[in-house]
Amino acid sequence: EYGKQWYQRRVRGDADDSVYTVLCAQHEQLLSHLYKASLKYDSEGTLLVKHLSSLLQTFYPLKEGAQIDELVATLADTEKINVKSLFGTDRDGSISNFLKKLYSQFYDERGQFVKELHSALVSIAGSDKKEYQIQDLCKAFEITDPKKSSKEVNKLLAKVFNLNLDQLSTVGPVDRELLLQRLKSSGLMRSGPKGI
Repeated sequence: EYGKQWYQRRVRGDADDSVYTVLCAQHEQLLSHLYKASLKYDSEGTLLVKHLSSLLQTFYPLKEGAQIDELVATLADTEKINVKSLFGTDRDGSISNFLKKLYSQFYDERGQFVKELHSALVSIAGSDKKEYQIQDLCKAFEITDPKKSSKEVNKLLAKVFNLNLDQLSTVGPVDRELLLQRLKSSGLMRSGPKGI
């Protein structure tokens, strides 16, 4: 089911391959985090739902409490869960409500982050600009995600523009709408707390 939804987003231009890669990596890391924690309680890989909030908050330190509550609420009908079942599919190929909510939050967070980057670009370059320089975008990242290193920003921009790192310096002015669309469809994620 998620594969079908991702494919539809890909066809519409709402997601590129990096989204799938980022979500799969994040999903594997979270599964590992929760599974290791579950082994403290039993050898079956099960976890009491009441322990899930703190484990999720540890894994996602940038999520607000309400977002963590939304994730836990997808499991409201049970006291105990098998961790692997959170990440599997049912007979019809549908993913769990937990994963649906997690993916929904990813897209919402990414959309908000792109809005913040755009606001920073406007404050740097002006609201009348129809094109932005790559340097402007790098400054916008410094403002909105100061924890992200310049190396990480360059890697991200190279992916967004389908370039090698050494080609990044040759990119001229980029159309505002094209830039925002590429950022919205990328696997962009915040690295640390919001900047100024």
